[in-house]
Amino acid sequence: MRKCPKCAGRLSPLFFGTECKHCGADLMYYHFDERLEQDAQKAAAQEEKVKRVLNKLPFYRKKQ
Repeated sequence: MRKCPKCAGRLSPLFFGTECKHCGADLMYYHFDERLEQDAQKAAAQEEKVKRVLNKLPFYRKKQ
């Protein structure tokens, strides 16, 4: 069973709608800003890892 993030109402696993039946909250965009910020933080962390790996390669090091 899935639950609505706003009202915690139960939703069927076969419910593919975008709005909660109980409270009308848009399930697709509820807390969209927070999820977007989390994705940005993950992307920044992954970029740092890639930069560290690339800087270890002798032919990739940028001259500063």
